[in-house]
Amino acid sequence: MNAADNARVCGSLQWVTGRLFELLGGWVERVDDPTEAVWLAALSRHLGLHVAAFAEIMPDAVLLANECAVVPAVPALAEALRELADTSDPVGVAAALTSQLTRECSVVLNGCVSHADGSLQRAVEFLMIGLASAETNVFKPVAKVAETFRMVTPVV
Repeated sequence: MNAADNARVCGSLQWVTGRLFELLGGWVERVDDPTEAVWLAALSRHLGLHVAAFAEIMPDAVLLANECAVVPAVPALAEALRELADTSDPVGVAAALTSQLTRECSVVLNGCVSHADGSLQRAVEFLMIGLASAETNVFKPVAKVAETFRMVTPVV
């Protein structure tokens, strides 16, 4: 992955982890089951911690200024997540979103070259560890989420 790709991926991951942190955290009080509420809160907190991690590894170079934006991978993702905010199944939607993010992080890892993208690779691996532990909870998937847009900027 080149430096511009690295910056775009960092920016999209910082944006999506931040937005999911807000979204899932907002859903906690809407869940009646205490176990599910704690799961949502813990997952939200985990995603929130990664916002700072991706900000910290964002490349800092004048030549990459245009690539270092903290924006969604595709503009339509922001609207898609806004529409999901009022879901009647926050736990199911959260499970589906984290599964999609895990799949896209796997693609990012496949594009990483350890000697050039080591910081991004480690940050994505740590994010995936937390997401994998969250997926051990059995929750029903939500088909609509699979129809949303890419969460992470693809490597060109």
